[in-house]
Amino acid sequence: MGPSLLTLISADEMNKALYPAFLHLTKCIGVSPLTSDVIYLKLSAALQSYYLYHYNSSLAEHYWGVSRSYFAPSSKSTMTVSCESLTPSSHAVPGQLIRVLKVLGCVETILGPFLNQKLRNIHNDQYHGDDLSKTKQILANVYPYVNLGITLTNTLMKLGYFLRFTEKFSISNSLLGISYHSSSLPQYHSKLSAFRSVIELIFPISMFYVQFIKQWSSIEGVSPYEATIKPPPPYKTRGKTPGGSEIGAPDICPICRESLRIPTAMPTTGMVYCYVCIFTHVQSSGMCPVSHLNAGTGDLIKLNIR
Repeated sequence: MGPSLLTLISADEMNKALYPAFLHLTKCIGVSPLTSDVIYLKLSAALQSYYLYHYNSSLAEHYWGVSRSYFAPSSKSTMTVSCESLTPSSHAVPGQLIRVLKVLGCVETILGPFLNQKLRNIHNDQYHGDDLSKTKQILANVYPYVNLGITLTNTLMKLGYFLRFTEKFSISNSLLGISYHSSSLPQYHSKLSAFRSVIELIFPISMFYVQFIKQWSSIEGVSPYEATIKPPPPYKTRGKTPGGSEIGAPDICPICRESLRIPTAMPTTGMVYCYVCIFTHVQSSGMCPVSHLNAGTGDLIKLNIR
């Protein structure tokens, strides 16, 4: 008897919530999106690899008391992988195959939620009217249909798992030959192990708290952290542009210092820029050039000035 459907769904949703929670946390402390992605991928790779090697389960699966077993294509039986069978001294062909499946399972655990969130962001950017490259436009157009197909297929597989028609919980489980079974959590005796158990208990609670703060901020329109920050007044410069216009004039872009082309406002300060200038700056830095608060291309507002 494998773990219940509710347990597997809880572990799956917890794994999906890791990246959005981490991204929102780093955004609140002023880390750029690109840097956040690099840090997340490195930390996630180290963390998930550790749990998959030592406990044969991801962080979320280990928290919910679930372990993985792998199905060898040359056999009709499910082969349970232990830590000992993955040591370098094991040279059997099934063991090598299982090691490959385990690595692919680790990659899917890390990159699956990450890529899904990235594709969703691209689709949202297209929905808000942002200028996208041809590759991103194709991804944004294809994503809803692919996501719908995957979601429906996974829903049917979950139903089959609930009715005990199959041992596979999702498409990725079926492709990688992963099955789940309930496992007893390890007993902690040393102080270091006890400390690790406390971290494992606090970590998911903290993650869901960050997700709660994210939902709260999306309703209020600004995060509690950003609400306490007052943007500094615009820096007043003097002089003239090469075209003869005065720098700081209402019709001059603060970035390129030329006449405004497609005037676009930044809500955090109310200042107006050229659309291309402010879009490029926000896309690369992830923040307002004046207040240095976190901002996205979806925050920009084009103005109809005549």
